[in-house]
Amino acid sequence: MSKPILTQVIERARGLVADRGTWTSHALARRANSEACQPTDPRAVRFCAFGALVRAAYDLTNNGEQAQRLADLAAAELVGSKAPERAYMDLYCINDGGSRSSARKAVLGLFEKALDRA
Repeated sequence: MSKPILTQVIERARGLVADRGTWTSHALARRANSEACQPTDPRAVRFCAFGALVRAAYDLTNNGEQAQRLADLAAAELVGSKAPERAYMDLYCINDGGSRSSARKAVLGLFEKALDRA
């Protein structure tokens, strides 16, 4: 049996932020030259937590609108929100708050908890 699509999105996104070199803050995504870009940009190489969800969903669906909806649902799962359309803001605050190392650690903790529940 295949995994539910939200689980696949969360797993793929976790892979994008797990490495310190592919995680970023204060932008959804960045190119190799550190320029901010959209997470669906093929040149994007670093991602914030929400940007990683968008990219992972886009890689699975190849559809921007569907990727956004899946990323919203996945963000709600990560932060424990019943309002997917607002969960991304909580995720942004966690991703961009505090020191870089504590923010990244908090983000990874959210991914791990969500995957443990899956």
